Amino acid sequence: CTQITLDTLHNHFPPKLTTLATLPLPTSHLFHEASSSEDALDESELQYWKSGPPFSQPEPVDTAQEAQFMVNLTHVFFGQKMHLENQARAHWELRYMAGAGREVIMELHTITAQAFTEWMQLKDCMIECTARRHKEMAECLLQWHARVIYMYYHEAGMLEWGENPY
Repeated sequence: CTQITLDTLHNHFPPKLTTLATLPLPTSHLFHEASSSEDALDESELQYWKSGPPFSQPEPVDTAQEAQFMVNLTHVFFGQKMHLENQARAHWELRYMAGAGREVIMELHTITAQAFTEWMQLKDCMIECTARRHKEMAECLLQWHARVIYMYYHEAGMLEWGENPY
């Protein structure tokens, strides 16, 4: 098993990772509601999609209602992830301002390498998704992991150069 480090990681970002990482997030009301508050929306449906495939959810019937449900679900999914991301960034900013920059950099490196490993595993598991909802949610997970890898890699780099990304 090859050890993944940030030095080797940047030179080997798969094109799909960069593409997914730079896709725009939703701009809907649902996304903004989920990104601004933990209890603004019913996010109970999201518990089924926290980890990668195979998913235990039964395959729903393809209907117009299902298509709209999927749009809403993905917007709330990304909104919840953004809410958690904003909390993490605020925590790192406080620690950085308190003089713990080196520790923040190390955490970002660790999370980036772990997220890359998970991204590769998730990408390999996508073949197991046969239901449309499962495929779409696996793609959302893949996109979010890509965003984390891309953002944290660049954030750690800025900190290493003495810049403040916060």
